[in-house]
Amino acid sequence: MRVLVVIDMQEKYLGHYDEELICNINDKIKCAHEEEDESIVYVKNIGLTGDRAGYDFSDELLLVSDLIFEKKSPSAFSSKDFTKKLEQLKATELEIVGVDGSSCVAKTAIDAAKLGYKAEIVKSCVGVRNDRVYEKVLKKLEGAGVKIVGRV
Repeated sequence: MRVLVVIDMQEKYLGHYDEELICNINDKIKCAHEEEDESIVYVKNIGLTGDRAGYDFSDELLLVSDLIFEKKSPSAFSSKDFTKKLEQLKATELEIVGVDGSSCVAKTAIDAAKLGYKAEIVKSCVGVRNDRVYEKVLKKLEGAGVKIVGRV
């Protein structure tokens, strides 16, 4: 079972990224939902304190499921509920999109690969603040067995 994992598409963060990002991610969500019949899960950061104020998803984000999980650490796998849901869905492949490519997206992808999932990152659907750092991270991801694809 293939699952689309949408990470940290929150108003708080999106000002740091290209406006095209939300459009690309919404296109990916729509495609996964309508054409590929993938399960779609959303993960949001709630900070170390767990105070949810200011951590809302972007109003522009296409929400097509109520599978929403909260995390306090960069990797989505820090959420036990997220991990449990993947097991319930019998997930074997994770397609990962969101922000930031050098942190939360990357850490989730590496953890997914370590746990035996086929992990894939869609580059056009990943927000990045520092391209040079991201290029190094991509090499590390590929070395960990994460597949990198260019477009939606």
